[in-house]
Amino acid sequence: MSSWFGGMVTSMKGMLGGTEQLEVEQGGGNENSERKEEEKQSLWKQMSGYLGKDISSLISLPVWVFEPISFLQIMAEPLQFEELLEKAGTDKDALIRLAYLSAFVTAGHSVAVRNKKAFNPLLGETFHFVPKDNKWKLFAEQVSHHPPIGVTTVESDSYKLHLEMDIKTKLNPNSIDVVVSGTNAFEVKGFGDKYEWGHIETCAHNTIIGGMWVDHFGVCTIVNTVSGEKAVLNFSKCGYFGSGRFEVNGEIFDKNGKAVYKVSAKWNEFFNITKVEDGSNAQPRNLWTKEQVPLDKWNFPPFTQSLNVIENEKELFPMDSRLRTDRLNLEKNDLDTAGKEKTRLEEVQRAKRKELEAAGDHHVPRFYKKSESENGPKWVELNNYWEEQSKLAK
Repeated sequence: MSSWFGGMVTSMKGMLGGTEQLEVEQGGGNENSERKEEEKQSLWKQMSGYLGKDISSLISLPVWVFEPISFLQIMAEPLQFEELLEKAGTDKDALIRLAYLSAFVTAGHSVAVRNKKAFNPLLGETFHFVPKDNKWKLFAEQVSHHPPIGVTTVESDSYKLHLEMDIKTKLNPNSIDVVVSGTNAFEVKGFGDKYEWGHIETCAHNTIIGGMWVDHFGVCTIVNTVSGEKAVLNFSKCGYFGSGRFEVNGEIFDKNGKAVYKVSAKWNEFFNITKVEDGSNAQPRNLWTKEQVPLDKWNFPPFTQSLNVIENEKELFPMDSRLRTDRLNLEKNDLDTAGKEKTRLEEVQRAKRKELEAAGDHHVPRFYKKSESENGPKWVELNNYWEEQSKLAK
């Protein structure tokens, strides 16, 4: 879904963003710098053997390409636009509710702004977040490692959001294609709406030579499976000399299939709708404009910074993203220890997988299970996360 792409693209940027973009953090002196340069050259040589292949889980990368955050936390980043979901869950007009949900899906792509890689979640890794105002809550779990699949649930008094991402990549000589599968769902509690939508395509260009840039393109259709209203959003593929880049156009249809609103947007800037019946005299209604916010040394906006805060370690599951020792040491700029911890965690995960395979067993997620239905989301919440989490600090 939308900006879950952002985290995925952030990962791809860090993985293949060109040596001029993979900055080595301060500290460590010339010896560390020389070693990082050697690692860079080794990485490029390694990459050449993966052309045309899915590299999402094939390569173990050096720690200097990472930022101190896990992909499960990246999946939470679009919630910086949560006010759009709240309006999508409370507006009295059904088509305006759908319009706000469409704005959220579009705005989510705008978080793809960094060139470092998020840590791949460990199998069974979890993450949860509750904002200061307690208006909503989020939890996520890495339910599969091969292929890598993350699932997230967000809930407030007015809505419930379900997101799932199964990522596959294809490495090209100077770009990387990203295809995401999985079904996303949004339920409006007060009106009975149930929406579903999939994913569009992403391509990261100039991943080795030239200035890195990302393009999201394709058609995203958001359908109300109860009443039949739908939004069709066309994310334009960038043409020659940048024509069409960022542009999103589409229409919002009522339950009878009549186009009621036109959509005009840029996924990195704004989202507007106009009434079709008003014709050329239509006045655009702005549903979202991206605000400029201060960034820290990792280029994290305030919301992303809050995802790393540990207020009470006892209230976190042992495999919470925030407690990862590689992430914590990278956050302190201790690259040596971060690298060693990353290797250790990967080795522990491989050992566990081999142990399960030898016993003819497999990993069972703790908070989700596979859906038995052919339609809708592929993973179903077990509704036990918050009950178990509440017992941790007791």
